[in-house]
Amino acid sequence: MTYFVDIFSVETYEEFSSTDKRVCGFHPGRRAWVAKIRPGDKIVCYLKGLSCWVGILEVTGAMFEAEPGAEAVGEYSLQFPCAPIVWLERGALVPIKRKDLWSALSFTKDVEPGAGGWNAVLRSSGVRLAEADGQIVEARLLAQATDPIPDGITCDEWEKKRSYRMTNAGGKAVSVNIPEPESADDGSTVEAGQVRTSHKMQALLADIGLAMGFEVWIPKADKEAVASEMEAPRLLGQLPHAQFSEPAIKTVEQIDVLWLQKKSIVRAFEVEHTTAIYSGLLRMADLLALQPNFHTKLHIVAPEERRRKVFQELRRPAFAIFNQGALSKLCTYLPYEKVQQLADDPNLEYLKQEVLDKFEESAAEAD
Repeated sequence: MTYFVDIFSVETYEEFSSTDKRVCGFHPGRRAWVAKIRPGDKIVCYLKGLSCWVGILEVTGAMFEAEPGAEAVGEYSLQFPCAPIVWLERGALVPIKRKDLWSALSFTKDVEPGAGGWNAVLRSSGVRLAEADGQIVEARLLAQATDPIPDGITCDEWEKKRSYRMTNAGGKAVSVNIPEPESADDGSTVEAGQVRTSHKMQALLADIGLAMGFEVWIPKADKEAVASEMEAPRLLGQLPHAQFSEPAIKTVEQIDVLWLQKKSIVRAFEVEHTTAIYSGLLRMADLLALQPNFHTKLHIVAPEERRRKVFQELRRPAFAIFNQGALSKLCTYLPYEKVQQLADDPNLEYLKQEVLDKFEESAAEAD
C-alpha cells in the first residue's frame, strides 16, 4: 500500500468537508510529485497550522486536469477521482502531537514535541509517506471516527490560522494571513507593577486625542496597561467595521493608537521603542495593501535616537508600491519629545489635529 500526503489549510479543509469528497485536487506546481499517484493508493490528509490529521482518501482513478476556472477547482487543477475512507469533523481531529501517535511515527518518535525539524514530510502535498507511518495514521483516524476524542482546538485558535482571499494588483486571487500581535517588549527593564515606556507613550497619544475631541482605540492586549497611565481613560470597546474588509479589521485592531471621528479613522499611530521599527511599518503596509482606498494619516512614534532608522525603514522598496503612493510619503515620524510637548500644552483642548503637521517629519524630505 502506498500513502501520499495532502496538506490542507483551514479554508481548504472547510471547503472540502462540504463536498462529497469524490474528487481530490492538487496545485499544478506539484505535478512531478502527484504524477506518481496511482489508483488504489491512499491520500493521507493533514491540516497545517493546527498540526492535525483529518482524513484518508482512496484514489479510484487516473489523474486528470480540470479546465481552468471550473467550479470548485480554483488553483487545484490536477485532480484524482477518490473515495473517502474516513473524514473527521472539526472538533474531533487527531493532533499529531497526541502522545500515542507522536511516539509511534518514524519521523517524530525520537523528537521532543517542542523541537523543530520533524515536519519536513508534512510541508508540501504529494510527498510519499512511509507505509508503516501511513498505516499507523490510518488506524488512528479510523479509531477516532468510531470513538471520537475532542481535539482541544478552541474557536480562537482555529480562527487565528485562517487566511483570507484578496485580489492583487495583477488581478490574481491570493491568500493572505494576518499575524497575531507579539508580546510587547520595548527593551526597557520593567519591575512588577510598572508600565512599559511604549505604553506610556500610547497613553499620551490617547490623552491628546481625547482632549481634541476624538474617540480613541487601543488594542485589547495593551488597553489595561495604557488606561492605567491615562488621566481619564475613555477608550473604545470596539471599532466600527463597516469600512473595512475582514482581514483589514484584524490589522487595524492591532495598530497601537487610533483617533476616530464619526466612526472614521482620522490618524493612526505606531509606537516603536525598540530597534524593530519595521514591525509597526508592516502593520501600516498590510493595511494599505488590504484597503487600497485607505488614506488616513499614518505616524511612527519613536525616540529621537531612532529617527534615522525610521526613515531608512520607510524608504524600503517593498513599501513604495501601494496604490496610495510610497509609504515614505504617507507615513511620518513623530519624536517622543514632540508628543510630550504637545501633551503638556495648557491649551491642548483648544488645538486642532493639524498641529501635528508642525511636529511630524517626512522621510521623503529628510536627508
